[in-house]
Amino acid sequence: MHDNKNYKTMKSLTDLAIKYKTDKHGIHFYTKIYEKYMLPKIDQEIGLLEIGVGGYDDPQKGGESLKMRADFFSKGKIFSLDYFEKKLNLGSRIKIFKGSQSNGEDLMRIINETGELDFIIDDGSHINRDVIYTFKTLFKSLKYGGYYFIEDTQTSYTPEFGGDAFYLKNKKNLINFFKDIVDKINYMEIKNPFYQIDYFAKNITEIYFYHNLIVIKKNKNDEVSNVLDSTKIYKNKKKLNIFFHILNQYFIILLIILKYETLWRDVRAV
Repeated sequence: MHDNKNYKTMKSLTDLAIKYKTDKHGIHFYTKIYEKYMLPKIDQEIGLLEIGVGGYDDPQKGGESLKMRADFFSKGKIFSLDYFEKKLNLGSRIKIFKGSQSNGEDLMRIINETGELDFIIDDGSHINRDVIYTFKTLFKSLKYGGYYFIEDTQTSYTPEFGGDAFYLKNKKNLINFFKDIVDKINYMEIKNPFYQIDYFAKNITEIYFYHNLIVIKKNKNDEVSNVLDSTKIYKNKKKLNIFFHILNQYFIILLIILKYETLWRDVRAV
């Protein structure tokens, strides 16, 4: 819990956004939303990763949001990833990595140094496939009780970013990817033995959609249904998953055999 005395005298994230001239308030209105989820850990030694430093390709520009977050979390460590080289002196508690959010090796290189994180914020390329890939790669490195934020989700409707403003059910859109998480959160209620239960279904308990911002909470999602026999359904699904895995392996082996059989026939024909 945060210290009530410190809370009364602290500056809000909105105040800090104005102080450091970050677009998290003014152009966008994210700071009040961030504060809602971040305030309980304001006095803790948190780890936070923000993808995107700002300032585009200018090595001396950007970092406004990082300074805001370091000021808010006075004991926290703030990390960031940017595609461009940055030469900014932002203090000992802020570290910037150079790399691409679409490169798994770059992402895991950061996690190997930071360890599990309390907060992850994607304010990077905003390209739909990058956003989805980054989430799939980094979510496992978020601590239980932590939050994952995705900014500028309006690109889900922007063709230049891989979005689609005409077919709103396009599964390649980041918005639709995260809409599916609503079903995953409720997997215990789905009386369908063929429904696939994945890591996200088991480890996401809350998701919030705001204007241009998505917030996801990581926690063990093991609340059973009060209507269905969830334990029985879950066991049946596990059995089916094992069966389909074995079946898939069988088809792979069969394809390999057929491939070599065709190759052998070609050799004999020569």
